Amino acid sequence: MRKSIFFAFPLILLTLSTMLLSGCNAAKYTMLSQGPAGGVDFRTGNWLLLEIDCPPEVYGALNTAIQTDFKAILGDRLYFPHQIQSATIPKDAKVQMKLTALKQLALGVPTCDYVILCKAVIARDEMGLLNYNSRFQQTQKQNQAHITLECYDLKKQTLLYSKRFTGSSTSTSIHGGERWEFSVQARSLLLKAYEKGIKDLRRTSVR
Repeated sequence: MRKSIFFAFPLILLTLSTMLLSGCNAAKYTMLSQGPAGGVDFRTGNWLLLEIDCPPEVYGALNTAIQTDFKAILGDRLYFPHQIQSATIPKDAKVQMKLTALKQLALGVPTCDYVILCKAVIARDEMGLLNYNSRFQQTQKQNQAHITLECYDLKKQTLLYSKRFTGSSTSTSIHGGERWEFSVQARSLLLKAYEKGIKDLRRTSVR
């Protein structure tokens, strides 16, 4: 009798798991070009990497990744603001920079030829790792994150590269009945979107 219960337990557990965990919300990633379609010529010049603009919960991981990746591309030609003596960084030096801010930045860091910017946003964070979708749910839930990578020529004061990469995970249809589902966390979506962004920049650029 005990053996029968022992062997039946895994089957019962599998059945319950199938009933309760009915789905997994796969992540989707898209790219939006906001500037020139091509890449960047990284072979010459000194490059300034500005402080990344992102949520505090991803700053450590994202900052490490972006510094490591661009250091691998540029080597000793990559600089950070604290390394440049008397550097002046205008407050408006950010993604989708206006020409006035770009001119001020060029004057503030005369030893640099190019600048790299990164902005990350968690747009929606409505689902945990495991979520219950009720039949009374009126709207779909979603996790979504964006990351924008930009490169500017400081000497010519022109935009070289600007693309936004978006990762999203959406709950299934509200008419699909009650179920438990796994979802990709917003933080993970953001970091994966960055991976796709740096991959595109490498692929389209000259190094």
